[in-house]
Amino acid sequence: MKKILTAAVLAIVATTSISNALTREEIEKDPILKGKMLAKRCSWCHDINRTVIAPSFKEILKRYKDVPEETLKKQFTDVIKNGSKGRWTEWMKGHIKTKKVGSVEAMYMPPQKPYYNDKEIELIVNWLLTLKK
Repeated sequence: MKKILTAAVLAIVATTSISNALTREEIEKDPILKGKMLAKRCSWCHDINRTVIAPSFKEILKRYKDVPEETLKKQFTDVIKNGSKGRWTEWMKGHIKTKKVGSVEAMYMPPQKPYYNDKEIELIVNWLLTLKK
């Protein structure tokens, strides 16, 4: 009886997991989903809600909440493409454990252009801006 119950539970979990999984085709059809998938690489440093070793995406959006969306798109595109340094130093001093990462003054966002093309960066920025809403 225990084996049957275990098998039933595993079957339900497997079916649920499979039915909730997105296919590559579904992701390719939806630019926001595609941007979200591309941004997975960003999770080495950024999370949506919590601080990892850089500000969360929501913290970044909070800082720029009064910036018009078109301006923000250009700024985010530039930072993702070319990197940045010094914009978050003061914030990081109060939110990042320096023992984990070393000197916050030395931290920077490296250029992502070698990893993403312009269209992919645009998709990431468009997904990021959906977190504002």
